[in-house]
Amino acid sequence: MLLKIGELAKRTGVTIRALRHYDEIGLLSPSRRSEGGFRLYDPDDVARLYRIQALCRLNLSLAEIRRVLDAGGATFPDIVGKQIAFLSHQIRHAVVLRDHLAELQARLKQSDALPMDDWLAALQQMSAVFKYFSDEERDVLALQRASVQDAPDEEKAALTGELRQLIARGVPPDSDEAQDLGYRWLQLLMREVGGDEGLLMKYYAMQWNEGALQWISGVDQAGMTYISRAMAHRRIGIYARYCNEEEIRRLRRHYVRHTTSWPPLIAAIRAHMANGTAADDPGLLRLAGEWAVLSKKKVGGDERLAAKLQQAFAAEPALRFGSGIDGRFLDYLDKALLALQTHSIDNKTKASS
Repeated sequence: MLLKIGELAKRTGVTIRALRHYDEIGLLSPSRRSEGGFRLYDPDDVARLYRIQALCRLNLSLAEIRRVLDAGGATFPDIVGKQIAFLSHQIRHAVVLRDHLAELQARLKQSDALPMDDWLAALQQMSAVFKYFSDEERDVLALQRASVQDAPDEEKAALTGELRQLIARGVPPDSDEAQDLGYRWLQLLMREVGGDEGLLMKYYAMQWNEGALQWISGVDQAGMTYISRAMAHRRIGIYARYCNEEEIRRLRRHYVRHTTSWPPLIAAIRAHMANGTAADDPGLLRLAGEWAVLSKKKVGGDERLAAKLQQAFAAEPALRFGSGIDGRFLDYLDKALLALQTHSIDNKTKASS
C-alpha cells in the first residue's frame, strides 16, 4: 500500500508542510516516486514517521531525532515504551492512547511488521487527544478513569456490539431497545468524564470529527447519529408530560431531525465561556444567532411549544443529563442572546436613520 503525501497527511494529522520539511532535511524521505514525480510513502516510511512523532513527544529536536534514528538506537518497542512512560508521568489521563500503545508494544516484541492502519490510527489518536483537551482536562479525565472501579472498556465494547446489531436489524431509534441503549451509553460517558457536561461535549466533538477514533471504537457518525436520535426520542417521552399530542407529533418531525446539530454548537459556546469571552463578542454573537435559529427549527417555529420545552427543561433533571447544558451555561447564553437582540435593534435603528 502506497500513500501520496496528501493522503498521508490526511490520515495522520501531520501537515503536508511538515512532511515536505522532513523530506528536505533528510529526516523522512519517501521511498518511492510515481511516474509523475509525486512522493509515495510505503509502510516502512509510515513506521519511521511514527518513530519521529513519538520522539517529538519526548521534546527532542528534529536534529536530535535524526541522530537517534540514524544511530539505530530507537527500536520500535523502545520508542513505544518510552512514550507510554512519558505520557503516564506527564499527562496521566491519556489512557486510551496509552492502552493502544501498550498493545502495539506487545505486538512489536513479536514482529516489527504491523498493518499500516495500526500505525496510522495510533498517530491520529495521539494528535486527537492533545487537540481537544487541555493539560488540566487530561489530568481530570485520567483521575476520573482511575477512580472507576468497573471496566468501562469492556462495557463500551459490549454497547458497541449492541449498537451494531440494532442498526443491522433495522430497529428504529424511537424503539424502547434503542432508547435504553442510548441512555446506558450516555451514563457510561458521563462516568468517564466525571459528570462534567463540558468535557462530555468535547468528547463528543472528538469522536464525531476524528475518523481514526471511529475506526478504533467501531462507532462512526452514523452510529452516533443513531444514539443521538434515540436519546431525542427518550427526551420527547419526558416532554410529553408538558405537551399535547399535536405538539409531540411536531417534536417528532422537527426536534429529532436536528439532534446532531446541538452538541458542536454547545461545545463552541462553552469554549467561549471557558475563555471568558464578552457577551457582545462577534464570534459569540454569531453562535447565539445559530442557537436562536436552531431553537425555532426544533419546534417548527411554534413559540408556545418552545416555552413549554423551556419550562420542562428547567424542571426535569433527566432532560439536562448529558445535554452539555447547566446553570452556568444558561446564564452565559442568556447574556449572549440579550447582546444579540441589542445588536440587532441597533443595526435596525442605524438602517432606518
